[in-house]
Amino acid sequence: MDAILFGMKRAHHASLRFGHKVLAPFGLTPARFDTLYALLGYSARQCELRRVLGVAGSTLSRMLASLERRGWVERGERRHTRRVSLTPLGYELIRRALRRVHTGRVAFRMVARAIRFGPRSLDFKERDDLDSVLRRFRRTFGDRATLSYPWHPDD
Repeated sequence: MDAILFGMKRAHHASLRFGHKVLAPFGLTPARFDTLYALLGYSARQCELRRVLGVAGSTLSRMLASLERRGWVERGERRHTRRVSLTPLGYELIRRALRRVHTGRVAFRMVARAIRFGPRSLDFKERDDLDSVLRRFRRTFGDRATLSYPWHPDD
């Protein structure tokens, strides 16, 4: 494996470890967090949710079954357009987790430090630049997920 790809793989695994640590108090994993976040504010058909998360249908079915057992999501009757939505418990959980994740913007500061844009603090234009670089990486490596997180909860 090329050193660059190996480095990206290690960075990915490190970011997952970071996510597990931050989300553990809520009983969430990064994948569960993404799924609940994608449902925040509306219900979606399973096929739409699969596209948003960029996962296989079987992976999403297992994930939703797990979230349903925990009482965080509910699914409609089995039909061609089965809808998924957050339960009140799931809604409250993702809101609390979002507050924790966005507090102090730890993830953004860590990424910015790793990339080292320069000696001065990052301004809004540089955040756009970083988002653009990360989006290009995802597209280049074939990531089809469409879920997008704002840099700040108010964005």
